[in-house]
Amino acid sequence: MNKIPIEYWKTGEAKWDSHSAFKTTNHWHISHCGDEDSKSCDLMIVECGNGSSYFIENSWGDDTEGHNEVFNPFRFESYPTFFTTFDEANKRTAEIVSSITGADVSSLLIEV
Repeated sequence: MNKIPIEYWKTGEAKWDSHSAFKTTNHWHISHCGDEDSKSCDLMIVECGNGSSYFIENSWGDDTEGHNEVFNPFRFESYPTFFTTFDEANKRTAEIVSSITGADVSSLLIEV
């Protein structure tokens, strides 16, 4: 099992500093704001400093129960699942947000 080195755990905030741990350079949000009949979800695609890996992060820490590939920095045992291309991460993030909110996957995809 992969673990983030303990020096990246911010005890006072009770969360991982994933941006320092993985030397991130950029991020994009995929989100859908629900109404009273549906849930809201906001996830980030995070680009690592090596330029060839991406991960999905739930920076709010609450929307993605059951989606193990989503990194939750507020859970000590959480670790990112890495994607080798932006397109892979973009598609999977849109699928997860869609599964939670009911929004159409194609409407969530980021165009770059």
